[in-house]
Amino acid sequence: MAVTEPASAGAPVVAPAGKHRVLIANRGEIARRVIRTCKALGVETLSVFTSVDALAPHVRDATKAVCLGDNPREYTNASRLVQIAVEHGCTAVHPGYGFLSENESFMTAITEAGVAWLGPTAKTMHDFSLKHVAREIARSAGVPILEGSGLVNNAEDAIKEANKVGYPVLLKATGGGGGMGIFLCRSDADVAKQFEMSQHQGQAFFGNAGVFVEKYIQKAHHVEVQIFGDGAGNCIHLGERECSIQRRHQKVLEETPSPLVDAELRAKLTGAAVALGAASCYRSAGTVEFLVDEDSRQFYFLEVNTRLQVEHGITELAHGDIDIVEAQLRLQLTGLAPEGGAAALLAKLAAAPAVGCSIEVRINGEDPAHDFMPCPGLMGRVSFPTPEDVGGGTVRVDSWVETGTEVSPHYDSLLAKLMVWAPTRAEAVAKMAAALAKTELQGVPNNVEFLRAVVADPRFLAGDTTTRFLEGFHFVPHVAEVVTPGMQTSVQDWPGRTRLWHVGVPPSGPMDSLSHRLANALVGNDEDAAALEFSLQGPTLKFHCPAIVALTGATCTATLDGEPVAWNSSFKVGAGQTLAVGAMVGAVGVRGYLAVRGGIDVPAYLGSRSTFPGGKFGGYQGRYLRVGDSLPLAKTADVGAVPCALPAELQPEFGAATGSGASWRVGCISGPHADPDFITPGFMDTFHSSPYKVHYQSNRLGVRLVGPKPEWVRPDGGEGGTHPSNVHDHIYAIGAINFTGDHPVVLTVDGPSLGGFVCPATITSTELWKIGQVRPDDSVTFERLTLTQALAERLATDAKVAAVCAMARSGGDAAAAVAAAQAGVAAAEAAAAAPDVAMPPSKALTKELPAKEGFPGAQYRLAGDRYVQVDYGPMELDITLRVRVHCLMKTLADMAAAGEFPGLVETSPGVRSCMIEYDIAKISPGRLLQVLEAAEARIPDCSTMTLPSRVVHLPMAFDERWTHEAIAKYMKSVRPSAPYLPDNIAYIAENNGLDGGKDEVRKIIFDASYLVLGLGDVYLGAPCAVPMDPRHRLVTTKMNPARTFTAEGTVGIGGCYMCIYPMDSPGGYQLVGRTLPIWNTFGRSGPFSASKPWLLEFFDQVRYYLVSESELETMRAGFASGQFDIEITPTTFDVAAYVANEKAVAAEVADFKAKQRVAMDKMLVAEAESLAELAAAAAAAGKDAAAAAAAMDDEDDESAFDKPGFVKVTAAFSANVWDVRVEAGQSVAAGDTLVVLEAMKMETPVTAPVAGKVVAVKAKLSQLAASGATLIVIDTN
Repeated sequence: MAVTEPASAGAPVVAPAGKHRVLIANRGEIARRVIRTCKALGVETLSVFTSVDALAPHVRDATKAVCLGDNPREYTNASRLVQIAVEHGCTAVHPGYGFLSENESFMTAITEAGVAWLGPTAKTMHDFSLKHVAREIARSAGVPILEGSGLVNNAEDAIKEANKVGYPVLLKATGGGGGMGIFLCRSDADVAKQFEMSQHQGQAFFGNAGVFVEKYIQKAHHVEVQIFGDGAGNCIHLGERECSIQRRHQKVLEETPSPLVDAELRAKLTGAAVALGAASCYRSAGTVEFLVDEDSRQFYFLEVNTRLQVEHGITELAHGDIDIVEAQLRLQLTGLAPEGGAAALLAKLAAAPAVGCSIEVRINGEDPAHDFMPCPGLMGRVSFPTPEDVGGGTVRVDSWVETGTEVSPHYDSLLAKLMVWAPTRAEAVAKMAAALAKTELQGVPNNVEFLRAVVADPRFLAGDTTTRFLEGFHFVPHVAEVVTPGMQTSVQDWPGRTRLWHVGVPPSGPMDSLSHRLANALVGNDEDAAALEFSLQGPTLKFHCPAIVALTGATCTATLDGEPVAWNSSFKVGAGQTLAVGAMVGAVGVRGYLAVRGGIDVPAYLGSRSTFPGGKFGGYQGRYLRVGDSLPLAKTADVGAVPCALPAELQPEFGAATGSGASWRVGCISGPHADPDFITPGFMDTFHSSPYKVHYQSNRLGVRLVGPKPEWVRPDGGEGGTHPSNVHDHIYAIGAINFTGDHPVVLTVDGPSLGGFVCPATITSTELWKIGQVRPDDSVTFERLTLTQALAERLATDAKVAAVCAMARSGGDAAAAVAAAQAGVAAAEAAAAAPDVAMPPSKALTKELPAKEGFPGAQYRLAGDRYVQVDYGPMELDITLRVRVHCLMKTLADMAAAGEFPGLVETSPGVRSCMIEYDIAKISPGRLLQVLEAAEARIPDCSTMTLPSRVVHLPMAFDERWTHEAIAKYMKSVRPSAPYLPDNIAYIAENNGLDGGKDEVRKIIFDASYLVLGLGDVYLGAPCAVPMDPRHRLVTTKMNPARTFTAEGTVGIGGCYMCIYPMDSPGGYQLVGRTLPIWNTFGRSGPFSASKPWLLEFFDQVRYYLVSESELETMRAGFASGQFDIEITPTTFDVAAYVANEKAVAAEVADFKAKQRVAMDKMLVAEAESLAELAAAAAAAGKDAAAAAAAMDDEDDESAFDKPGFVKVTAAFSANVWDVRVEAGQSVAAGDTLVVLEAMKMETPVTAPVAGKVVAVKAKLSQLAASGATLIVIDTN
């Protein structure tokens, strides 16, 4: 027997003044578990974390937290942890499990530093860490051991020992754990094949390459006994746990007591465990593991885990809810021990009655469709059951994930432990089934559905759970595996993310909503079900479960297991079949849609499953699909319905093919900014009669157009900006045709909500789908529609979709569907033309109320058939007008609540305007105008109002490198010269006539208090803010054309407004600096919340203070992780006081504006000359000037591979590149290994999804490949 340490090794540690602080040298759920007990005992805790864990709950749960830096391996940096423990006055260290929990050198260093180790002694840890040594200790203690060998040096010796023992055998790494380094061998060939791998894993993961041979029991149970010792030879047990259901030697489910173990066997097992613990003078909590032969009922020693076990919680539940962590603390920390000391503590534990049955399942981030490969990524929804969800009783969840958690590839895949307790095993099993049914983890692929199937398996119900349980277990995940993702394939639902336009959250959803709705209708789904959208080339999906699928939109080739399937129809897909959607056929259309019966079951974010790639939220992981993704499919019993085809009469009418792109006619309504006050009537006629060409840089944010240059009524935008296209910021309508300078862009479903450019026309809601199908070089002619026509088309479209859905749900009667649709169209036309439907004139300015005493006047402007924009007063910046907008919004909300405004969807404020979204099917535009006029009479006197406000103090790095990089990129890829290039700030000084140049610009910006008038300029809660003091109102033009890239957090000025960019995005404001993030997607830190992920509110006052670039970087990291707080002070905005101040400085302001006017005129001339030079250069090069100006960044060195036939093989998760096995020019077959990645302690081969020729190798050996990074490009042509 090994020599043991004396009892003094376990002497309690004395804390200064009796105050303890425990360093938790771990992360995840076990760190939270230890913190929970420490809090209950009044013990302070110190967490450590790496940067990838900055938002993890164990960081904020602890009394204090220390960042270990960016290296994810720092949890195993023993010297650093010892230093932290000493520096922060820790009296004890709890190692948890994994990492350094069984590292005797770390334990020794901790104790030598005078800090208690809450666990066994270094000697105990050393002896039991080597499995061949542990076997000898067990043998000496009289504990049965399996037949096996000592350490073997090579495969030949291992084969000899295996033949002595008799096959089957296990090769085991002596320093291994968690299933690593263990291989089942049934022959000499198996041993020869696996020996080096066992050595390799032992050395790589545990620093010990020793390997031995052990007999393998065919029908074995893995049973372990929880022990607790005082370090002086006294040891007790807390019963056994059945841990036989394992995959790759990793436990999946544990329960106590074991259904195999009777009283006699239990006495033998626990007796052996206690004997071993006593003989080794075991201290604290530990586990003795045994194999039990089901046939002979003999048991054999496996190993001792010298730490707290993952599954300790079920032992606690089954023993009257004792706390093993509490026992660890009370054993070794003075002031916590019970009266009577260690003896009393052990006696109390031993006396805890073993009652009932407790079961635990381990919920892991792993993909059952990919052999349970670990899956990092974003948790889109996390919801665990409560006792009420399972009919009362005990439910316990130990977890570290929450909605918004980013699961890192650097650590193990355990997300949570779900535990239940009940008086009997049958009741506990039922309770676990109920608990799993109420468990929702969406976003990262996980094993919850698999666990539900395990718990329902008849063998488990009967207690027949050997270690081979999962070998014959058949599980069918409800997923579609992405073999190839296609191009820009994303999950979208309709109508998308609604009622958040007022804070700049775009609806997203399908670009072609009609085809999306028809796809859902063809499989009998509700219209809001999530489906796939793809561009030019569709995905290849392997369905692991039966499904009914429909394909609509622009026609692509499509096959099911190689057999063609029809477009615009639904069809059955069997489990295991592969649906391959290829390249688009013909020259018309750009997007296709794939719907599945029941929908795609991704988590909803802010009320929608739609993907917004720019904001990195919604859909599947907030991004386009990648190879290897597992699309969760909603469970539906109805997969046997009769497939049906979309009748030709009901198919969407696409554009007409021509020799150079398709020709489309798209209906729109003039407004909100058309003739006579913005655009000349002559140009509006030109606009509606001239085809516009679709620019190649069009996407889901907007479709750029090239065509006739507008004729402006105004020479400039006044206070809105120096170009006549500039206006005071207002809310954009979805489908608005927006002129950024002289260049039109159709704002689409991912576009901006608030901006300062005019919109001469707006596409109607049922015509907008066509813009989702236009290709580059297509031509679009915008036809004038009336509101009556728009309403009729809206009602008719709804009727057609409903008819198709009814057909799919009732058996596929096409004739009945056509008849129902035709009847619906006739009814729609009649309804729209009915005499009682009041329709105002279908022109931009549809109604105007003159100004009078106490009323600034109002203009009602149409914006398609979904919106009406209300403008107040003259086109000047007057904050009192914004206050009136605020009052209008509140009044309309009150009227809607009282039933006086049916059909109100949302109100969104601009600077001097309010955009009202309404449902034209519920309230006619004429009736809407009556409601708005009635609302004006109810608005109180705004001049004496006092509104709630906050002063938000933000750091800013001024004139820093991030803005310099954005400007340099703009000059290289968009426009090489302009008056505002290369220095935006110098231009601001010159444009405003500032004698002090850039220094004066800086002083004004940091002296100003910016009042937030709007949110969503341009996206996601970005402020449209103006200085409260008019002397601080710097005026600038906006970049023409806009930038293609602006870094998140950048501060810009456009017109006289300040904006903070909430995400990496295009933009046109002149850039002055960078500040903190103002958007936090899941609201997990700082002043954000899940329901309000934006920082600022209307009428907030933003004040900046100057910091350096390095200081800002530190602050940004701390703010994102919740470690840096900003100052937010409640205050009020007093309208009367504001107006009084304006009057007091009116003379100074007049002088300032006069000086500005002179400077602006000079810069306008310079801008006109610059644009003329650009046009001349373009003409000399044979290009259209507008097309040249609208060109966007094409620096992406992978853009050459974005074409049909080229397949990008990407990293499914962030990982190290372990091996690269191909080179450019090499031919590969489908299934060939291209690259090997290493993450989460697993080497994962990345195989070719298709056959072809390797045209590019992007993977770099030994470098980190980010999730989604292209590794290899294959040409299949």
